Formats: sequence, structure tokens, C-alpha cells
Amino acid sequence: MDDKTRMAKSVHARLLNKARESGRPFMELLQYYGMEKFLLRMSQSDYAEEFILKGALLLRSTGISEIRPTRDIDLSRETDQSIEQLEQMAKDCCLVEVEEDGLTFDPETVTGEEIREEQSYKGVRIKFLGMLGNARIPMQIDIGFGDIVSPSPLWVEYPVLLDGDSPELLAYTLESAIAEKYQAMVYLDMANSRMKDFYDIWYLMHNQSFNSKELQKAIALTFQRRKTKLPKVPPTALTEVFYTDDGKITQWKAFKRKADLTDVSQSLEEVVKDISDFIWPLNKSLIQEMEFDSTWEPEKGWGKRN
Repeated sequence: MDDKTRMAKSVHARLLNKARESGRPFMELLQYYGMEKFLLRMSQSDYAEEFILKGALLLRSTGISEIRPTRDIDLSRETDQSIEQLEQMAKDCCLVEVEEDGLTFDPETVTGEEIREEQSYKGVRIKFLGMLGNARIPMQIDIGFGDIVSPSPLWVEYPVLLDGDSPELLAYTLESAIAEKYQAMVYLDMANSRMKDFYDIWYLMHNQSFNSKELQKAIALTFQRRKTKLPKVPPTALTEVFYTDDGKITQWKAFKRKADLTDVSQSLEEVVKDISDFIWPLNKSLIQEMEFDSTWEPEKGWGKRN
């Protein structure tokens, strides 16, 4: 038995134990292990400073949430690249040598395609296959271009599931993450089925403090970059029309069930009202060009204006 096979068996056993202890599905942890170790390879490649981590893995990297599962790596890049260039990036990262972790990423399986799913901006989706022994790990990376991160991206250490080196990555700020999710809510209107965005903003506002000016700057820059006008009245996604819609209620319940979000007892109505209290004052003051200098505290909301 060679070192890779021996390590793969060890990792498989440890992930099984961790799944039993945490109550999370083994396949979910296997997916996270694969994504973590690919990010490690990318962080040790020549591409390390070209891409910025965002999405659900951003929440894990900041230590805020390990609850909402995901199967994708979401990245942002300042300038456009062709599908062929991004395929080559993935192939190169597949071949980066790291301390033995039992994984193999097959560069021959790398494929890319353009994505325009419910969004006003373009991106590229890269797919390939990872293997831990005989266990297959389908890998997917969604890459967007040109988004402005405000404040500037931060270097973070991505948390490891078991042991070994932590990937050191450039990551989105939470302010920009919230701004992008809010822009999607405004842009998609009633076509919005991205219940994960509602959950993420709701979770962040209940677990993190925010400065109003930093959030407003991120919102203004994001809407400008994505050619979306700030609404003058609360967008549909933050109103009764949305949270009383039978289809949206069904989508919310299905999202919670699929994501196994046992901590979230709130209805869609409660979540939407919370988000409105958090984000609409920022939007409103931007439209009115009025000063809004305050701090958001999870237990108190927006405090007294400075």
C-alpha cells in the first residue's frame, strides 16, 4: 500500500468519525475536504493573488458559520479571462504538490462553461473530478469578474477539517458579500429563488457588528458596478408581496430542509422583516443623500447615530 492509498484510507475513516460526532452527512464533509485541499493547492500556486474567495466558503473562512452547506467554490477575479485560460488555471492547480492528503484532482476532467444564471453579470463555471481513494468528489468553481470589493480584500486562513496546512487566501469582506446579495434581491425581484442569500444576510446580521458607512459604500459600489439602480421604495424582496407568496414560502422551507438548517425556526416573513430593518435604512439614506453614521449590533440593531 503506497502513501497516498494509506492516507486516503486514514482520511476516509477520520471523516466518518467526524460525521458521526457532528451529525453532519459524510458526503458533505467529504466535499468540504475536497474543496479545502483544492484551495490549499491554489493558495500555493502562481494564481494565489489573482482570485478572491466569496460565497458560502467565505463565511467558513471568517469563522462565522459552518452551518450552511455548499458544494461549490465561489471566486472573483478583477479582470475577465477566457474559459480556456481558467481551465488551464484549474489544471495547473490540480497538479500543485502539497503534503500528502490522500487526494487526487484529475486535470484531464477539467471543463469550463459560461454562466448567466439569474444574474446581470457574466462568469465562468469550472468542473472537474477529485478522488479520495475510490470516493469521487465532483468539484465546481464559479468565477465572477470585475466586482469591486469594499473595504479591500483581506488575507484569511481557511479552517481545516482535520489537520495539515491552512490555505491562505484573499477573501471578500462581509460588507461586499452583503451588498452583492442585496443587489441580487433587487435585480431578480419575484424571480429570486436564492433563499441562501436571505439566510446569509439574516445570519450575518445576527452574528456580526457592522459600520453603516462601510456597508453603504459597498452597496453603492456594487450597484454601480452591476448597473442596477438603488430602489426608491423597499424592493419587492423586502415586502409582504414576497414573504406571503406561496411559492416563496415553499422555496424557503425547501431550502432549510435541504440545507439541514436545524437552527433556523424563523419563517420567511420573520427573516425578510429582519433583513429590511437591517438594510433598508442604508438604502434609504443613500437615496436621500442623508448622513447615516451608526453601528449595527446583533442584539440592538442600528444604534444611536453618531
